Amino acid sequence: MFSSLYTVFSLLSFVIRVIIISLYETSRKWLFKIDPDAFPRIPRHVTVDNLASAKDISEIAAANGYIIREHVVTTRDNYLLVIHKLEKRDSSSSRTNSRRPTNTKLESKVAYFHHGLLTNSELFLLGSEKNKNLPYLLVDLGYEVWLGNNRGNKYSRKHLKLSVSDKRYWNYSLDEFALYDIPDTLNYIKSFYSYDKSCKIIYVGFSQGCSQLFASLSLNPTLNDSISLFVGLSPAIIPRDLNHTLLKVIVNQTANDNSFLYSLFGERAILPSVSFWCWLMGPELYQLVVDQSLQFLFGWSSKNISPKQKKVGYSHMFSNSSVKSIIHWFQIISSRRFQMFDETCNIGLSGLSTLSHDSKLTTSRVAPFPISHHLDVPMVLVYGDSDILVDIESTKDLILSQNSIMASKLLETIGCPTYEHMDTLWGDTVYETVFKKVIEYMENSHLYEDDRFYDRKEKETVNGKADVYLQKSNFILI
Repeated sequence: MFSSLYTVFSLLSFVIRVIIISLYETSRKWLFKIDPDAFPRIPRHVTVDNLASAKDISEIAAANGYIIREHVVTTRDNYLLVIHKLEKRDSSSSRTNSRRPTNTKLESKVAYFHHGLLTNSELFLLGSEKNKNLPYLLVDLGYEVWLGNNRGNKYSRKHLKLSVSDKRYWNYSLDEFALYDIPDTLNYIKSFYSYDKSCKIIYVGFSQGCSQLFASLSLNPTLNDSISLFVGLSPAIIPRDLNHTLLKVIVNQTANDNSFLYSLFGERAILPSVSFWCWLMGPELYQLVVDQSLQFLFGWSSKNISPKQKKVGYSHMFSNSSVKSIIHWFQIISSRRFQMFDETCNIGLSGLSTLSHDSKLTTSRVAPFPISHHLDVPMVLVYGDSDILVDIESTKDLILSQNSIMASKLLETIGCPTYEHMDTLWGDTVYETVFKKVIEYMENSHLYEDDRFYDRKEKETVNGKADVYLQKSNFILI
């Protein structure tokens, strides 16, 4: 009898061990997402391969010794946005900390990152080396770091009433990003630090992440009071002329008729199967295809980005957005105006729309985002001299026209020789060329809240640069 029980017990034990071993990796990842602090800190050698093959932002951060906390923002139009809080993994931390600040006597240094078009929050953590990831550097300096996501992308595909299969879900453009996603996200983050009444946010945007803030501030002027500094990396507001003739034809055709792009891609998501193609091709072939596509469409040489950086970056670079948001950009490029979405979309180069009412043609002008009237935040803009998606002179004109306040609050525009669009995130020299300067401005962001800073800057700054003020010893608040 005992031998029979022993045999049954041994067999059962063997089966359980096989199940545990076979499902170990799956169960470990699942439990890690539920409670990262339950796992001891195990140093891991970071390689290009394990970054490229990471399934999500939690795995990317974990490979570098950090953890991700997920938060859900409900927008006023019922979209559910997942945003990520990045934290340093600390073996001495308890399971209860890091959920919400416990030391309510300290001022919070909060930085928020927002991605560009057709990407997601992973974008800022894809540097092949640690010093090519600005969020990690800031966490190590004691900042509270958040990374946002637009509606419809990999992390934000939920709605309280609509399914992603419903084309109404995808009926959004830059207008909705500006009206809802940005202000609702920033207000959520501010509420997280409600104990600190003086808490302001340093906003770091990349590409469309910059234009979203510009548009949002123009439509929500009170949001200016929530931001202590805006850092714009490759600020795509009004792109320069496109290189490729085919792309120009598509842009102009779409700007004249919304249905053109809808007939090609439908009225829902664009790039819905990008992860499938990445998996099917494998990292090396996928990297080659993306490289050649960017060269073909935009003339990018990508010579400042190493092959290993491309392998990591391209594997996670793309994410869903609406076809309508692409059409919106084509309208902006064609009209050369940073304007709201034109629903009628018979648009000429002057930004005029032709509408038909009972067989009569009338003309109306599409409303621009009123940036020049409502912008009031200190800012630093970083761009590549070889970036065709950034027209820095037109951007400065847009910021400064009819706005005397911004003449002093545009602290610096940093041009990076030979840099293209992605280089302000992934360039081989990005730490020395971009991040060191940006961090210096961030560390002194408290100075920009005093009006006397701008009084002195207006009198003494040469060529519009604020470098002389970036040492705390040079500017003492009395």
